[in-house]
Amino acid sequence: MLGKAQDKDGKKTTVVDLNPKVTSTNELYGVVLLATREWKDGLLSKTLRSLGQIPDSNPKWLILDGDLDANWIESMNSVMDDNKLLTLASNERIPLKAHMKMLFEIRDLKYATPATVSRAGILFISDSNGSQWKSYVTSWINKMKYDDERKKQLRELFDKYIAKTLFYCKKTFKHVIPQVDICMVVGICKLLENILATNDVKGPEFIFAFACIWCIGGGYQTKDGVPYKEQFSNWWKNEWKTIKFPSKGTVFDYYVDIENSKLDDWSKISNNDIVSTIDTSKSISSYTIPTVETISASFLMQQFININHCPILVGMPGTGKTQIIKGLLTDLCAKNPVYLQQIINFNFYTDANLLQMIME
Repeated sequence: MLGKAQDKDGKKTTVVDLNPKVTSTNELYGVVLLATREWKDGLLSKTLRSLGQIPDSNPKWLILDGDLDANWIESMNSVMDDNKLLTLASNERIPLKAHMKMLFEIRDLKYATPATVSRAGILFISDSNGSQWKSYVTSWINKMKYDDERKKQLRELFDKYIAKTLFYCKKTFKHVIPQVDICMVVGICKLLENILATNDVKGPEFIFAFACIWCIGGGYQTKDGVPYKEQFSNWWKNEWKTIKFPSKGTVFDYYVDIENSKLDDWSKISNNDIVSTIDTSKSISSYTIPTVETISASFLMQQFININHCPILVGMPGTGKTQIIKGLLTDLCAKNPVYLQQIINFNFYTDANLLQMIME
């Protein structure tokens, strides 16, 4: 993934983000084909060479974001030492220039060899005390073009809700898949960013509570026979009483009517007569029937898509994740020609070459 940013001196920084675990070592660094004795470039070698060939001396960052293992990290030893050269099997040497930096964003050093550890400048960032997400929130609020009053309101709401909620949830509940604090906080910020940008919000605490409920509690389901989602809903109603939810149902059954600053049923969002729009010549899988679950999931994913933040649906098999996504993509493509969709089924044998053939 290629990105642009600016450093403190105002220079444009080129950022390329790669996951070294999505390809084999040969696809990452390149390989000499035994049949033809020809050199086939790899993803990393091609990217590093391209960054080095850019004529300016602006900062270039190559971020390798993926678990570390000896299969791919050992070939980095010559880059990480004083030589700063990537040596390929073709005998080509690609230099890591002075204005180029290589960052490894990894979970741990469990499989790192002493040679790798001795060459790495290690920075451990812990989110156990909340400093990580608090720094992100501070940066996000300062970056947003809100007035001083709105920024003050947001700071107070983050201080009021987040730390206590995250602490209790980590101690009591279990997500369908493990989540770190900053991931949930980033989701809250992105959801707030889109809603506040497109609406005249008079009751920010309504929106903030809505974002917290879905970005923190949306990943709970019944796990090991324990209904964590219902437990989270009950705890939220008892703990946070400023925004009062109806006693009927859970906190996930309601959305915020922004114009009137009140909670309302999800069913109020969809007023379309689905019967009149069904074409019987198409398969039933071509339609997504609006229910509380499909409406809420589609609404939230749409908010994230609007600001290019990637959502993910999690849940047990048969809960309709694929159908909800298909329905949203079909709706997006029908309403806006900017969107295109390509559905790819993954299995054990799906590799980079197969993906390339599908996309072509």
